[in-house]
Amino acid sequence: MGILFLGEEFLAPSHEWMRHMLEALAEDVAVLCSPDPSCHKYRDRFRTVALDSDRTLWTRINRRFGRAPIQRKLAEAAADPGVDLVLVHYVTTANRFTSVWRELDRPVFVCCHGYDVTWDLRGQTGAFRPAHRADYREQVRRLGRTVQFIANSHHTAQRLLEIDVPAERIHVNYLGVDVPPQPRREVKRSGPLNILYLGRLVDCKAPDLVIQAFDRACARGLDATLDIAGDGPLRLTCELLRARSQFKERIRMHGAVDAATGRRLRETADIFTAHSCRGPISGQEEAFGVAFVEAMAAGLPVVTGNNGSLPELIENGVEGILFEPGDIDAHARAMLDLAYDPQRRHAMGQAAWQRAHDHFTTEISTRNLKRILKLHSRIPDALHSCSPLALSDAESRTVIE
Repeated sequence: MGILFLGEEFLAPSHEWMRHMLEALAEDVAVLCSPDPSCHKYRDRFRTVALDSDRTLWTRINRRFGRAPIQRKLAEAAADPGVDLVLVHYVTTANRFTSVWRELDRPVFVCCHGYDVTWDLRGQTGAFRPAHRADYREQVRRLGRTVQFIANSHHTAQRLLEIDVPAERIHVNYLGVDVPPQPRREVKRSGPLNILYLGRLVDCKAPDLVIQAFDRACARGLDATLDIAGDGPLRLTCELLRARSQFKERIRMHGAVDAATGRRLRETADIFTAHSCRGPISGQEEAFGVAFVEAMAAGLPVVTGNNGSLPELIENGVEGILFEPGDIDAHARAMLDLAYDPQRRHAMGQAAWQRAHDHFTTEISTRNLKRILKLHSRIPDALHSCSPLALSDAESRTVIE
């Protein structure tokens, strides 16, 4: 069964998960598309189609009056005899091609990743304007008549249910990560701890509050360093907070890092942290949290806010500590508690690895995705099961296999 795989910005550091998914589905991918030219990186392996590569004046005029060839190029690619279904990443991307999906005689699945189902999303720079059109909810509701959605968490699925997308058109599949075969066996019992923040510097992850909590914990005796790896609109804010901190020599700003550097930072870390919350400007919440699962796979206990999808991934007191978002004192206390209790820190790290190993591997995610896409020839019958949306609240923390 052939897939038209429609993604975007394949080379972006934050899209490591998309590249992993492409590799996992490679034997079934017939055509690889993107609105930008990034898909051409894979032209030696797939037929690639860059939809919006023509930047001529005539094309821009056609686009302005609704006659751009981009829809036609996608329709032609989807009509390839080797294509049996379409897999699109991001609702915002799928929404650009509703006319194509309406006329297509093949199933279309749209993967939702968080910002694309944050209906009141605002930009975090400039005038903080709404990121979506005023009629975006209605557009997505209508899109749901034509396509099926694959949410990256039950939290994300709930956003679709809020606008009356039928439950039978929504599937849930957690993204997977590479999990080592064994958890880390050692725990640091003396010397400074290494605390790691790795992720975009955005308001829903609140790296600024991480620095403030770290400062408070250090003022109360925490012996640790803080590594902040990532980039984003809060970069300047974080640099300023670091410069003003009395513990600035303990805070290291790495900027954006590649996957290999991220692995090295996790290997030397003792605690993984963020301050997950509803972004006060963006309105965004943690839709899944690949960085958290990668940290769990590395055997790190997680300290973060109880927000978004994180209760689906982390049980408070088992794989980490979830505190009330916005409570900087609680964040500081959580780091201190784990710093002073190496046995508990080790137990949480082991539990975090076990959780990732049992539920969030690339293999499990790929099997679930193939089940949803009905690539039955690739998976055993035992893996065919009901939609995760049918699960009870107690079961929703466990991935269907």
